[in-house]
Amino acid sequence: MKRVSLITAAVLFVSISGYAQAPGGPPHGGFGPPGFGPGRLPGMHPGKVVTGAPYSGNFTDTSSQTLPDNNSINRSTKGTAARDGQGRTYFTETITNGPLAQNGPTTLTFIFDPVAGYSYVLNSNTKIASRRTIKAHNEGSESGPHEHPDEAKDARPGTTVTALSTPPMSWGVNVTGKQITHTIPAGAIGNTAPIVSTSQIWYATDLQIVVYSAHTDPRMGTSTYSLSNISTAEPAASLFQVPAGYTVQDAPAFGGEHRRPHGPPPPPQE
Repeated sequence: MKRVSLITAAVLFVSISGYAQAPGGPPHGGFGPPGFGPGRLPGMHPGKVVTGAPYSGNFTDTSSQTLPDNNSINRSTKGTAARDGQGRTYFTETITNGPLAQNGPTTLTFIFDPVAGYSYVLNSNTKIASRRTIKAHNEGSESGPHEHPDEAKDARPGTTVTALSTPPMSWGVNVTGKQITHTIPAGAIGNTAPIVSTSQIWYATDLQIVVYSAHTDPRMGTSTYSLSNISTAEPAASLFQVPAGYTVQDAPAFGGEHRRPHGPPPPPQE
C-alpha cells in the first residue's frame, strides 16, 4: 500500500467557495461540537492519500447540546463516503437545516482526485462544481492525523488513554479502539471544578479510516460519527468525476503558496 502526503486546502477552501454559491451566502463555519458541519467528515482527510484500500459506506454525523431553560440543539447529517484503489475520495451529504437549506435541502458532494490533481465541491442546487488544484509533496512531509487519532494529543497532561476490546457494533473489517479521557483541573481556565471530556474512537487498521467516534464535553455537548454498510469492493469510477450538467468554476487562489489552512477537523481527541 502506498501513501502520498499532500499539502492542500482542497476540501475546506473549495467547500467554502461552493457554499458561497448557495442562497444565503456562506455558512457559519461549522456548528456544534468539533467535527460537525458541512464538509467536515471525521473519517477522511484530503491531506493524506491511501492507495490499494478501496471502500465505500454510509455515514451519520450527529451532535446534541443542552442549553438552559430546557432548550437544546440537535443536528444530524447523513451521507455516503468512498475511496477507490488509486486514492481518490468521495463523499456526499444532504444539508437539511441552516443557511444552505433555507430554500430546501441541499446536497453537497466532495471529490478529492490526487490522480488528476484537483478537488471539487459540487452543489446540487446551483449545479456548480468548484475546483481547486492540489499539489503533491514528498512522501513523509506531512502526517495524516485526520484519518487516525493524533497520538501527540493522547500524551497531553491530564489525558488517560484506555484500549478498548469490545466494539459498539460490527463493521466487517479489522478495527482497534481506544477511549481518551481528558481532565482540565479546577482553576486551569477559571473553572471552579474539574472539566472531564471523553472520546471513544474505533479505527479500521487496513482501510486507515475512523469508522466510529463519540465525543462528550460538558462545554459543547455530544457528537458522534459512525460509518456503516462498509464494502471493500472498488467503487464505481463515476463517483470521482464531475457529472454532466455541472459548470466547473475554478476557486480563487490563496494569498501565498505556503499558507496552509486546516482541512476537516480530526475525530474528537479529548
